Amino acid sequence: MSYITDFESELTKKLESAEDTASIVKWISEKVLQSYKNGITAGQKGAQVIRKGASRSRSSFGKKAE
Repeated sequence: MSYITDFESELTKKLESAEDTASIVKWISEKVLQSYKNGITAGQKGAQVIRKGASRSRSSFGKKAE
């Protein structure tokens, strides 16, 4: 699984659980910071990031319920 797929799966589980909003927001903040730091580290090493798969811009995850 990709990072985003894993993140969406974990986030869905947290939203469906009885976990409070503050702890979910903290978890998301930590994940975003970790991803940012990983990106900075990869950039410093000169590593080229090649993404496989389709664009996620039209993902069903972000669509509003009708």
